[in-house]
Amino acid sequence: MDPAYDPSSEAELPSCSGCRKRKLKCSRQKPACSNCERLQTTCVYEGRRVKPGLKSGAVEGLNQRLGIVPMLMLCLGLRRDRKEPRRGEYDVIDEVLDDLIDAYFSHVQPWIPMINMRDFRARAQDNRDQVRVVLQAMAVATLRYLEPDGEPLSPGFVKNETCKLRRTVLLDALDGLTVENLQALIIIAFTDIGDGNLDKAWPIIGSLTRTVEYMELSVEAEDRHQRPAVLPPTACLPPPLKWVEEEERRRVFWNIFILDRFSSVVKGWNTSLTAADVCRRLPICGGKWFEDEPAVTPYFGIWDRSRAKIGNSITFLPGHYPSPSHSAGVEATETESSHGPKSSSTVDMSMVGAFAYYVESIESLSQITTYFLQTKIDFNNRQEVSSWLTRFKELDLRLVHWKMYLPQQWKDSGISREAMPGVMDPNMTVANATHNISLILLHQRIAYPDAELSGIRLPSLCSADTCYNAAMETANMTTKYLEGSSSKLPVSPQLGICAFVSGRVFLVHCRYYKTTLAEEFNVLMDNLREMSRRWHGHRMQHDQQSCFFSQLSDRLGNLYYEYQGTEEATPNSGHPREQTDVTLSHVPNHPNPYQQTCPPQTNAAPQFSTLAPPPRQSGRIICNITDSDRQ
Repeated sequence: MDPAYDPSSEAELPSCSGCRKRKLKCSRQKPACSNCERLQTTCVYEGRRVKPGLKSGAVEGLNQRLGIVPMLMLCLGLRRDRKEPRRGEYDVIDEVLDDLIDAYFSHVQPWIPMINMRDFRARAQDNRDQVRVVLQAMAVATLRYLEPDGEPLSPGFVKNETCKLRRTVLLDALDGLTVENLQALIIIAFTDIGDGNLDKAWPIIGSLTRTVEYMELSVEAEDRHQRPAVLPPTACLPPPLKWVEEEERRRVFWNIFILDRFSSVVKGWNTSLTAADVCRRLPICGGKWFEDEPAVTPYFGIWDRSRAKIGNSITFLPGHYPSPSHSAGVEATETESSHGPKSSSTVDMSMVGAFAYYVESIESLSQITTYFLQTKIDFNNRQEVSSWLTRFKELDLRLVHWKMYLPQQWKDSGISREAMPGVMDPNMTVANATHNISLILLHQRIAYPDAELSGIRLPSLCSADTCYNAAMETANMTTKYLEGSSSKLPVSPQLGICAFVSGRVFLVHCRYYKTTLAEEFNVLMDNLREMSRRWHGHRMQHDQQSCFFSQLSDRLGNLYYEYQGTEEATPNSGHPREQTDVTLSHVPNHPNPYQQTCPPQTNAAPQFSTLAPPPRQSGRIICNITDSDRQ
């Protein structure tokens, strides 16, 4: 036996820390026990016995639990932002349901009138799951305006919640064919446009225009016919239970129609809803719809492309017709024409309201864009020039008569109404403003002709006067509406387009005719800024992202500085000048040498003086427009 070995000292040694951790019997040898030698680990003997420590994996478990703490704190922070943390799982829609619905019908519904307020409130209480996707879309559009307990929601919460809800709406609304899904997508598209996210809105609008046809909402129920198909067709929607629901479906279609025309005018695209697809009555007056008073309105005529191309007369294409047998593709009598006196026995317009006139005005704008501005003309060809000028006169006459035959209460945007005297109707305000920019876009190329038209004698000053007066009227109209409505209420993006086009005309007129820039230009700039402020709601002081109105304002301001800094070009230099249209092309500097002078007019309707037959010059065609052409 080793003389140095002392059995008594071995008994006093505790087990090494490695054996205790592995729960093995320790040999208590020094410098290393048998287990540590076998495992080739360091053998450590504690000087004294200690109480058992943490079990294996305990520290890792604690670290995992601590990692959850930041997420819990973030959730608590969001709950504090929501202002009303009354439950563990917070649902913003359930918490502010009444405020949400009130805000939607006061802020958004006036511009896209498609949901019956009484019926929707009842469904939101009794069958919320059916309308939940609509409520979520309403939240996307109106959270920025809410003030629960008199205090606005935090901008950070509004931004996060609207992004989340928008994704949810898109996923749910594209998952089936229901009226509620269409309504939700219309609200999202309208909001995207106002937010300046046009690239996000276009795919939604494209989907809506096809889906509304699949669901057979582009035609009246009595006009639907089964089409041959490989698989038996099935009805996407059950029949409406009551007239209010039927009118709601009709209004859903017309709102999609407006979005289709808006995208076509702004981007220059072809319209998706054509005469082959549409056979719909105009929406009824909003008051009768709200009070559930059924009535019949006329069908609205959509032009057939083949019949309305330049070279074919549009004189007798009706704007309205009493039944599908008198469609827009069939020639009508003069009394049925939309630009002549209408027989009340043929077309009764007494039951339509401001929304129907808005539909008409934006369709007129689309017609001018499609069948005049976008048509390619060889201005060296006498026949094509003659057809182009004839189309100009026909469209101009339709615009003049549209305004002329408006009921008196709608000519001033509803100020003279008996029901709400002194209050401008939102839809009629946009309808009249849209009518003004239709005049501007129709007349602007004649008012400010480019080099391509230098050989054609045109009533340029008369058309310039028409453009100028229409822009003045738009400036006065938008100012009056903004001053007369609550500063918390947003306006439609279409009204921003009208202000933008009118402001641009003042710049063009000032530069082309070397006159002083109208003060109304600054008025329109201020109006666009006010529209931007209203659209942002409570996000304005926190959110630096631009909206559609601020984009228009910035673009108009850039044009102003561009015109101020651009040197004058030499007239008739031989270089073609681009047309002044909605795409903001450059503007020619000097009047057409062949333009015809006429006295200033006091209204937006142009009056053309008689011109003597001119000679041909330099191989160019000289054409005249006379008073008799407008009769």
